[in-house]
Amino acid sequence: MTATTIQARAPGKIILMGEHALLHGCPAIATSLGLYCDVQVRPRNDQYIELQLPGLDHHRCYTLATLLDYPSREAQLRIPGFTLTGKIDADYLVKCAIGVILRKLTPNQWRGFSVRVESTIPIHCGFGSSGALAVSLAAALLRFFDLQPRQHPLESVAMSIERYQHGQPSGIDHNTSLLGSTVERRPMADGNFKLIAWPKSAAWLQLRDVQLYDTGAARETTGQVITATRQRLEGPDNALLKRMRHTAERFRALLQRPVLMPSTLKHLLKEYEAALESLGVVPRNIAKLIRVIEKAGGAAKICGAGALSGDQAGALLVIGAPALPELSRYRRIEAPLAVDGLQIREDAHDQRLSPEKLCAYPVD
Repeated sequence: MTATTIQARAPGKIILMGEHALLHGCPAIATSLGLYCDVQVRPRNDQYIELQLPGLDHHRCYTLATLLDYPSREAQLRIPGFTLTGKIDADYLVKCAIGVILRKLTPNQWRGFSVRVESTIPIHCGFGSSGALAVSLAAALLRFFDLQPRQHPLESVAMSIERYQHGQPSGIDHNTSLLGSTVERRPMADGNFKLIAWPKSAAWLQLRDVQLYDTGAARETTGQVITATRQRLEGPDNALLKRMRHTAERFRALLQRPVLMPSTLKHLLKEYEAALESLGVVPRNIAKLIRVIEKAGGAAKICGAGALSGDQAGALLVIGAPALPELSRYRRIEAPLAVDGLQIREDAHDQRLSPEKLCAYPVD
């Protein structure tokens, strides 16, 4: 067990294409985003756990027993489909994550510590805030308690934390934060999936002029959106799912082309956006905005679960559009794509962990 301060940083992400369909055996491609969740864990001289979340103006101390039992109690707040009900604590996911780690310890390993979490990733907007938190906080705590990757692979621990946020996550969010660059989640014949970590330079040519906007947090959680729309993509000959799979496969091939093809990129973005609108996850006002972008010669699609109601749908990817007054009302995300994944810092020494040691899934 280390007596030093541990710092971990993980980036956000956006799903470029494949959202929703990836839960039905289709490929999906995501890329890391240069917005970060930073976690610091340092020892205390007592048996309390201190949580500092300055972005939420939240600072509290808890007993070990309280957080050890917290994940079990919070699981009772979920209905089938893992949709959160009732009022959720501001530090809900942080406490769940700590509880997950404490359960891996023997009582003689328990000790007090302080956790500080600072994030520049918009929450509930499809930018991977919970995945980045799961990866960075789990990494810091596993290192703090000297839990070995062989017995406690970080990817698996982060996945278990993500379940408290999304219920049945696809895994692409936290794996993209963990691995960095561009990550493909590809189905395999046995029903499982593998992760393909693309070289950092891959996909950059086609996406070099992409703009990202934050249209605001959706009214519904990702779990609520998925639960409400899942049946629309089920069935052996589901026409909408076939469209989404076909477009995603063509998009994958395009990203690997060495020649810039903006017209093809726009066409594929329009195709997948139309499918998402048919699925019912693009609010009317956002769809109207996208029509304005298309009329001006560009293309756009939401990135992530989207929303069932309201005027906000999280991340919006735009390409080939001029400066439009309709876009000026939204915050533009000025952050690079395909950045490095998780970084851990201990005693002023940077340490990068290899994907093979951290992931429970095959990585190519």
